[in-house]
Amino acid sequence: MNQAELYLRFLRFALDSKQPLLSLNELDWEGMYEFANRQSILGVVYQGLERLPKDVSYRPERQLIFKWVATVDQIKRANIQVNQDACRLTAVFKQDGIRSCVLKGQANARLYPNPLYRMPGDIDIWTDMKGAKDVVRYVRQKAPTASPEYHHIDWPNFGRTPIEVHFFPSFMGNLYHEILLRRYFEEQKNSQFDNFVALSGVAGQGIYVLNGDMDCVFQLSHIMHHFFFEGIGLRQIIDYYYLLKCGVVPEAQADIARTLEKLHMLTFSKGVMWILSEVLGLDKKYLYTTPDENIGKLLLAEILHAGNFGFFDTRYNFKGLPLYKQYLLEVRRNLRFARYFPSEVLWGRPIARFWHSFYKFYLRKSV
Repeated sequence: MNQAELYLRFLRFALDSKQPLLSLNELDWEGMYEFANRQSILGVVYQGLERLPKDVSYRPERQLIFKWVATVDQIKRANIQVNQDACRLTAVFKQDGIRSCVLKGQANARLYPNPLYRMPGDIDIWTDMKGAKDVVRYVRQKAPTASPEYHHIDWPNFGRTPIEVHFFPSFMGNLYHEILLRRYFEEQKNSQFDNFVALSGVAGQGIYVLNGDMDCVFQLSHIMHHFFFEGIGLRQIIDYYYLLKCGVVPEAQADIARTLEKLHMLTFSKGVMWILSEVLGLDKKYLYTTPDENIGKLLLAEILHAGNFGFFDTRYNFKGLPLYKQYLLEVRRNLRFARYFPSEVLWGRPIARFWHSFYKFYLRKSV
């Protein structure tokens, strides 16, 4: 068993203490720390250290433990800050008569056994405003320098946490599939702004979150988009692990699978199901479709190589390249996945990139 396999076995134990703990004698703890750092799951893996039985003698050296504890403490404090900003943002929208819900991020953290152990990021929020132009006008009233992107607008200087206000939750590389996805979001929209949940570290305050079934569809589309765009890490997969385990009722599984099939995402989901069940140890009763080993191994190899959002992928260096070279490099990178995802790779993303650029230009000039 190589080190990567040992890291994943310990991660299984960190996620669920009912998982068997294999011998740690061959585990490189320094390497485990770096692996968790690359995947942005240092807090999650630290759960495993806390769960180690007292009779286990092979542990990280004291200096590494101190480093790990200090990092987890920073993660906790960062989560409290993001929670405060998310609650305040929700309150601002509510005061202005706008309903909102937080996408992923802190909405996912609440499903973790230790919500403050999840590595936080920015705040993605979706509102009941009618269209993209309405969202842009609203945010620019608050922050005149705000500039829209394809599916969101950044809200600078709101708090300490970067904020993205979404026109729609996510998008696809294939434009026809995106039309179907956005139609699904619109059909589900009215029922997504009433699910209030409290957050850690902000007594009496909270946010609104998506329904479990729509959240499964949205987060899979988010994972799929980033897989083809730059890469994904285990943090996003673990988010999905806890979503299926704690955020979805069994009765919804068949409907989720049918929806994903209509939206042309079911094949990709089978690879994610394989990672969740065979690598991370999620009980198969939580899966909404059958796993596919070949696709799962393809996804896992990319996840392990590229790290969180592809930040550690040394095979493709996009930094500093002109836009046309970035475009060509992305097309070349994705050709490796054409066997399983031809509609996304061959006649999806290469065309969609032009539409994305045009629509961003249109929004920036017309509002």
